[in-house]
Amino acid sequence: MTTSQHRPLPHPAEEPMTPNRPGMEPWEAAGRTAHWPDGVGTYTLAFHGNKQWSIADEADTAILAMDSIQSGEPLEQKLIWEGLRDIRRLKQRLAAIEEELMLAAREPEADRDKMSFRELGEAIGQHHTTVKERYDRLAVDGRTHPFRGWLTENTPRADLYPTN
Repeated sequence: MTTSQHRPLPHPAEEPMTPNRPGMEPWEAAGRTAHWPDGVGTYTLAFHGNKQWSIADEADTAILAMDSIQSGEPLEQKLIWEGLRDIRRLKQRLAAIEEELMLAAREPEADRDKMSFRELGEAIGQHHTTVKERYDRLAVDGRTHPFRGWLTENTPRADLYPTN
């Protein structure tokens, strides 16, 4: 499977995507969020391709697991197994995205990098010296997340950094 280049997703303010539920109207809807009379809240995701769908599906499983935990009902083995599996996968994908954003943050823009190590540290909640060490492991040593190839496949970013 490949990732094709495509136009950016529409902004929620410009193109709201409220879900429909049979026999119900939301009591409040804004952008992609809707609140329903039975207490359920929905958030509609928009994406291109199967890679983004994977993240949405895994996040949905995590939300279902969280809801089951908070319901106080006994947790079924199937829910536990699927929850653990999908949360592991989601964490891997998110880690690869976070690392790619770190790499992009240090790329030149006009006369300086897009973000300083201090700004980057504030964004991810780490000290700037730790961020610098982590960045060097990624950009210089090529020790990127194993899912980086999955994330950047067939994109202009795929070959920007060495990968071990």
